[in-house]
Amino acid sequence: MKSKSSRNFDCVKFMREARRKNYEATRHLSGKEFDEFWRKFRESDPVWQRWVAKQAAIGRKTPP
Repeated sequence: MKSKSSRNFDCVKFMREARRKNYEATRHLSGKEFDEFWRKFRESDPVWQRWVAKQAAIGRKTPP
């Protein structure tokens, strides 16, 4: 097992930075604008689209 000091990727730091960036991008938006921002993001994100396609292939509903 590797010690903490030998790891190259810090998952907690990565998630905190991602959340901070999302907050900065959306903090000024109203509720409807916030929903529209994430709807557009989901439509244009290739990772989200692959996930939706896999869910459809196994017959599961996906979030709007």
